[in-house]
Amino acid sequence: MERLLDSSLLEWTKKPKRKPLVLRGARQTGKTYAVRRLGERFSSFVEINFEQEPRFIKLFADDLKIDAIVQNISALQRVTITPGETLLFFDEIQLCPRAVVALRYFYENLPGLHVIAAGSLLEFELEHLPIPVGRLEFIFVRPFTFLEFCCASGYTLLGEQITAAAPDAPLASPLHDQAIALLREYLYIGGMPGVIAAFLENRSFLAAEEEQRSIVQTYRADFARLAGRSGIETVENAFAVIPALVGQKTVYSQIDPDARAFQIKAALDLLTKARIISRVRNSSGAGVPLAAGASEKFYKTIFLDVGLMQRQLGVRYEDWRQATLVLNFHRGAVAEQFVGQELLNREGHFEDPALFYWHRINKGSQAEVDYLCEAAGFAVPIEVKSGAAGHLRSIHQYLKSFPKVPLGIKCSQEPFGREGEKVVSVPLYAAGNIPSLIRAKQ
Repeated sequence: MERLLDSSLLEWTKKPKRKPLVLRGARQTGKTYAVRRLGERFSSFVEINFEQEPRFIKLFADDLKIDAIVQNISALQRVTITPGETLLFFDEIQLCPRAVVALRYFYENLPGLHVIAAGSLLEFELEHLPIPVGRLEFIFVRPFTFLEFCCASGYTLLGEQITAAAPDAPLASPLHDQAIALLREYLYIGGMPGVIAAFLENRSFLAAEEEQRSIVQTYRADFARLAGRSGIETVENAFAVIPALVGQKTVYSQIDPDARAFQIKAALDLLTKARIISRVRNSSGAGVPLAAGASEKFYKTIFLDVGLMQRQLGVRYEDWRQATLVLNFHRGAVAEQFVGQELLNREGHFEDPALFYWHRINKGSQAEVDYLCEAAGFAVPIEVKSGAAGHLRSIHQYLKSFPKVPLGIKCSQEPFGREGEKVVSVPLYAAGNIPSLIRAKQ
């Protein structure tokens, strides 16, 4: 299955001042598979998995002399490693912290060699290691986007038309209906590569569910190692509960009423580092950057993947198939989860954008906008509607509060269109178009 990640990796290989590349992302988002595909473009591909072959860890135990390390790897793997012709891949590199440190010396002493590193729980090592600025490059690997799912499902042309669609050039009605039908599948299956592959093999939702359960169990197995015996229960509770709280302000008592605040905070921090959840921080929206006006205390969370969210919530496909308004499941949180996932991909794979929302509380009047997106020097408000219709009181209140903001966006099941002078209606399946629509206002 091809994805945009392949293009990002290829772009990296062609950079004249290329640095060693580190792939970051949750477990089973397709990091290893993508690197192996890239390796097919090289004369030779050398993969070192520190989990499967711990003997290689000893090569980094002494002085980090890159020439000697490369010669030793060549001897053990019985392959010649040649700069410009070989792709050297260190997988599960978090198990060899010295190898992470050594990456900088590949850049300084052997810049012609293509070197990639990845690890399922790499984030926990990166925060403790001296990573030199300007010596490494990062790519952030996330689940398949909806458009990537369309292509994997054989609807490449439809995906291209969705990408080109806009308020003044919406999809024809039959194509809109087809896109909504595909979105319905994606919202149940999600974007985890293994789940999509299992589904597409026989168009089996049961096979997809089995793969989702396997991934969930893999994450739970990690918790024991990461949280320790004292914190594992709180982490497991947070992992189980957060999918049901998507779209709501995080309240510790809802996550684990029996745990202390510092335990819950530690659990949420762990899940964030593992990239299983992402925080959506409350911002004043008064200007950009949004982080400058954001609160560390008030935030919402979204899950890694909408399909895994469904599995954690125990949704059965039969109920999903028969439901007329599937996006109303769990108070419309499925739709908000989906848009959040799409927005995390808005800057491509070389960036790791943050998510923000706006919540204003005045006496007798509250307003909340689901997401804020930075562009053209403004914070553009985005409201997500699970049904075909819905009032836009909050988005209009935001635009009234910040009159210089050029537009607001409503995401729903409706086709492209306009609602008044400033509000643009974007169908959910085209949530990935939001950045380009905003840039068009610059």
